[in-house]
Amino acid sequence: MNGRRTFACAALAALTAFASGCPGGQSAGTGESPDNKSDPASKASAPEPVKLKLQPVGAGYLYEDDFQLLVAEPLKKKYPHITVEYVVPGKGTMIDDLVAAKTVPDLLLYGIGNYTQYRDLGILTDITPLLGKLKIDLSRFKPWVLDNIKADGKLYSLPYAMNTNAIYYNLDLFDKFGVPYPKSGMTWDDIIETTKRLSRSDNGVPYKGFMYLNTYWLGYQLSLPFTDPAKKKSAINTDGWSRVFQLMKTIDTIPGNERGSPVADFYDKRTLAMVGAYNLVPTLKQEKYQTLRWDVAGYPSFKEKPNIAPPVDLHQITISNSTKHPEEAMLVIDMLTSEEVQLISARRTGRASPLANKRVEQELGAEMELIKGKNVTAFFDTQPAPNVVFANEDIAVQRSIDKFYKDFSSGSIDVNELMQKIGEDANQAISVLQNK
Repeated sequence: MNGRRTFACAALAALTAFASGCPGGQSAGTGESPDNKSDPASKASAPEPVKLKLQPVGAGYLYEDDFQLLVAEPLKKKYPHITVEYVVPGKGTMIDDLVAAKTVPDLLLYGIGNYTQYRDLGILTDITPLLGKLKIDLSRFKPWVLDNIKADGKLYSLPYAMNTNAIYYNLDLFDKFGVPYPKSGMTWDDIIETTKRLSRSDNGVPYKGFMYLNTYWLGYQLSLPFTDPAKKKSAINTDGWSRVFQLMKTIDTIPGNERGSPVADFYDKRTLAMVGAYNLVPTLKQEKYQTLRWDVAGYPSFKEKPNIAPPVDLHQITISNSTKHPEEAMLVIDMLTSEEVQLISARRTGRASPLANKRVEQELGAEMELIKGKNVTAFFDTQPAPNVVFANEDIAVQRSIDKFYKDFSSGSIDVNELMQKIGEDANQAISVLQNK
């Protein structure tokens, strides 16, 4: 495997030779075993045991059973001297708590939206020197992947999974109402027409046709910035955002399709026919959702940008700058992002891989009963829109969108008033943030 250190390979060869009684395993002419305790080369060949800690920003980034499958078990085979402990995120173990207690784990998992938080906490380190020292080959990744996570010309992490975007749909509801299943290549106009046919009441039960995940998700699809990075002010008052808000309103005001909870309505109530979302497979594999009949189609797109979906949320693994074992931590990262482990991840957890490997892509969910017969190629029918660099100030804008969007969708204010209110409210919040 690329990136395996020379001394680790030598150690494995030396241990294997000793165990199998190869020539040199006995003292010449005596038939006696040499005293390994007094042999300096023997001491140097066995790497010292190393214990590391790993924590995801949230359990969904790597469930504990997936951690065992993708980290703990492969480590026993490849680097038995390295063990990794999984730190459960929760009360007292959130990243802010760990920074304050000076107990930051050696390895951290996070998403694209967490970068500035981790950067500002001062816990990231540029891994570029380690990549060179350990001769880790990055050509295995899709060309655009690493460009999307570089910051200031530096590489702080490697991606081990990515959230592809797709339409998840409930087969039973489409069958119930005699509506053709969605397919890849649909535009937002197509989705609106399909949503109208599915939004209805039947035997007193209200059914909804389609929901997107949040009130700014469609802005991602056009790579619209939330803030001006130079001015550190809201960048919402644009024609692009105006178009996005009006599209959202069109969807949310279809009679019977009033916005609810995309997750609860699709997973639990099963009254939502379609949800436009990132990779839901790791969640859908839970036992309580096994009776949900679902399939997937490519994410809908704007007419002028066919087959362009929202940016991919790359799940990343990085080394904290406080670790005492950076090289061993880097070996863990190299292993997790290797073709061997990525194939296991794709086949058994349903996570899409950032590697440029068609086999890994084609075998998504191959060992998951949940995915058998599903249109898994739909995950790759669209291309992700370019990422906009995320900033801490963006959160203030997103909160302001959530705060005022309902006034717009209900007709209380027009789109220009909406953007003005968002801008004023967000800029005030940003100002408070900057003065802390």
